[in-house]
Amino acid sequence: MTSKLTSRRVRFWFWVALFCGYSVAVAGVVVDAIGDHVRRMSQVADTTAASPDEARRLGAAQVAALHRAQSATPFRTLPAGETFRVVWPDGSSEMVRIVSTTDAQGAAPVAGTARDAAGLAIGPVELKVEPVSTEAPRRDPSLIAERLGD
Repeated sequence: MTSKLTSRRVRFWFWVALFCGYSVAVAGVVVDAIGDHVRRMSQVADTTAASPDEARRLGAAQVAALHRAQSATPFRTLPAGETFRVVWPDGSSEMVRIVSTTDAQGAAPVAGTARDAAGLAIGPVELKVEPVSTEAPRRDPSLIAERLGD
């Protein structure tokens, strides 16, 4: 009877220790992830899609790091190569690609995706010119005759 009670206590304390150890490890990762470059999130408040490239890179990397820190699975969230949309405080937005998960400038804006608050493109936009025919469509006289019942 005592061996059964002892094995239950050992199992209980094993799971308690495992849970506490995992919690401490995750908290350490989250605290480490929120480094100096993320603690100054007030820099993001001044960033827009029209800001200089370096400011947008830093702001997007901070937003991605904060998203990872708040995620239930911080090691899988936003891996390198992932693309996401950042909506800046003024309402402008752009697509950003994760370049590195460990670098302070680990995000790069995708060219041509910046939009202002109204949804209009910001910066250079590629224009595609397609020729349009101005001639009237040609009609086959035999088809007209069939429709009229002749």
